[in-house]
Amino acid sequence: MTTHPPSRRGAPAATPQRAAPCGTGARRLALALCCALAVPAALAGEEVPSAARQHPAVAAADWEALTEVVVALGDHHYEPNEIALKVGRPYKLTLENVGAASHDMVGGSFFEENVIALRMVNSRTGRVMADHINSVYVRPRNTIELWLVPLVAGTYSFYCSLPGHRDDGMEGTVRIVP
Repeated sequence: MTTHPPSRRGAPAATPQRAAPCGTGARRLALALCCALAVPAALAGEEVPSAARQHPAVAAADWEALTEVVVALGDHHYEPNEIALKVGRPYKLTLENVGAASHDMVGGSFFEENVIALRMVNSRTGRVMADHINSVYVRPRNTIELWLVPLVAGTYSFYCSLPGHRDDGMEGTVRIVP
């Protein structure tokens, strides 16, 4: 039978004692600084992505002055199916599924990595902080918001990839002007 040395309180220890995770003064100071910096952001109630990870166009945008563009996803059509945006301006592209079926918006060329800088994808059930997406799926009677900044002028495509929807005309274009 193996016995362990008694603990500091005099009772036998069940397992060997280990050093506390923040045993040194430097570690404790580092932990305290991390906590002090994290608490104000957590208390603010709004998650803000780290500026170090954001695209410079997203970090520089005036999100208080954004323009909202609403696109209705009806049964087998987008309304409007042509969207006009301007390079460098912040937008909230709101996709409202007003149809009875689920729909998506596959970027075609619109969601290519260097065409837009994405801040976030937002819905009533949650938020995704990402720099890049390929498509957005929207269930009936739901809404998804894409917060973005257009980067490159041109004409780009999008469409619904669900079976038969694109064949029925559910596609569109985004014209980004300088």
